[in-house]
Amino acid sequence: MTRQRAEVRVPKQDTPGARKETDPAPTWLRKSIGPKLRLAAKESRAFFEGELGKSGASFAAWTILATLKLEGPMIQRSLAQYLSIEGPTLSRHLETMERRGLVIRTRDGADRRAAVVALTDEGTSRYVEIEAIALRSQERMLEGLSDADVAQLGELLERIRSNVKGD
Repeated sequence: MTRQRAEVRVPKQDTPGARKETDPAPTWLRKSIGPKLRLAAKESRAFFEGELGKSGASFAAWTILATLKLEGPMIQRSLAQYLSIEGPTLSRHLETMERRGLVIRTRDGADRRAAVVALTDEGTSRYVEIEAIALRSQERMLEGLSDADVAQLGELLERIRSNVKGD
């Protein structure tokens, strides 16, 4: 007795996003915003890091400089919380930035364990240089979006954050 192979037919997908007949993914999963948010964040950050890297800057340094420029000097522990990073990770970044003369850490008289981190004049100058890169990068990321689109996107992202934080 001869055994015949069954012919396996794969549906042709000419249309992007076309669903295979055998695709078990439910419709809600295909429309899920989570993967889109993750990819948009990942690709935007990779693009921005690439632009920063061309000038010898890093994303970590930029976020620290921008936070100190925006919020002023901060206790190191508060800076870590603000940036949502671990204390040891921040310490490594600050050590590098301190060696480059971008920030200075001083001990607070009331709590000798608490280091206050502040921008130096060199740090402020570097912030201005990197800010120009950040603005150009943001313009590129938001190409084709109107001011109203950008405002709505910001509001929607804040609402999502609020929803997941339980605010």
